[in-house]
Amino acid sequence: MVKSHVECSSELVWQCVKKNNAYVRASVNRTRLSAEKGNVTAKHGFSSSGLANLNNTVDIQELAGAKTPSSTLNGANNKGIFRNQAKAVDAACGSRADLRKKALARVSAIHKAGRVARAKK
Repeated sequence: MVKSHVECSSELVWQCVKKNNAYVRASVNRTRLSAEKGNVTAKHGFSSSGLANLNNTVDIQELAGAKTPSSTLNGANNKGIFRNQAKAVDAACGSRADLRKKALARVSAIHKAGRVARAKK
């Protein structure tokens, strides 16, 4: 993300971007979702916004083309067994205890989706 040169509060940034920004998506049941980087829950709200909370974001994406279930955590590869991935997410969420459970759920879903089922004998 591009950091601005002007320091301002998170509340002011949220007031500017909450009505309209390029990342807001409308769903069928009239809920507003967000596709912005740093938004773990994909909900359009102040507490989960990656734009308003620029310094305290946790960004988790699926790592494309990996042979094992892997993800990226704030731009760095997050590979290995799930326990190591969970420890890395827990450390990244140090200042954001409200996002810890949601971030772990996202890493768990990525890890579960990437696993290959064993063949039945």
